Amino acid sequence: MLRTSILACAVGTVLAFATGGCGSMSLTGAASSPIRVVVTRWCPKQIGVAKGVSNPHVGDELVPPNPIAGLICRYSPPSPFEQSGELSGSLYAQVRLTGVQAVHLTGVIDSISTAVPPDGAHCPAESLSASIIAFAYANAPDVDLWFKDSGCQTLDNGTLEASQIANPIFDGPFEALISEWAPGRL
Repeated sequence: MLRTSILACAVGTVLAFATGGCGSMSLTGAASSPIRVVVTRWCPKQIGVAKGVSNPHVGDELVPPNPIAGLICRYSPPSPFEQSGELSGSLYAQVRLTGVQAVHLTGVIDSISTAVPPDGAHCPAESLSASIIAFAYANAPDVDLWFKDSGCQTLDNGTLEASQIANPIFDGPFEALISEWAPGRL
């Protein structure tokens, strides 16, 4: 019993330290309906009710360095026209990244701050679109990122999150690469 109490206290202290204070990491709760993308396959045609990704072994960074390939999957928001035939969350673009492109993109992502964004930000309207960016590694499982690409944009790996708010690397180099390689819909 004492051992359990000490362990619970230690875990609570670590969590309080990791999530509290200025400049702390932005941790995300587990997605209620995560999706998994594997780079050697194609993007799923729909994401259905998925609201995030799940990764087996992520550390304290959004994505590990030195991938051997990548895949960007972009999904549509709900259609404003009921009879358009396009379902919410339908794949509209998929782009395979070479090893060089994947290494470059992970370098940019690793430089994005995961600090908790300041309060009081005003965000544009959300269209409920999303993208999944997956990276393959030579001797490790693939790592997926969920890119909420409208409103207050975020990028997360299921454990750690980065926000676009007050984050110049996110607004600049990251969005520029995604827009160049897999443009969003207007």
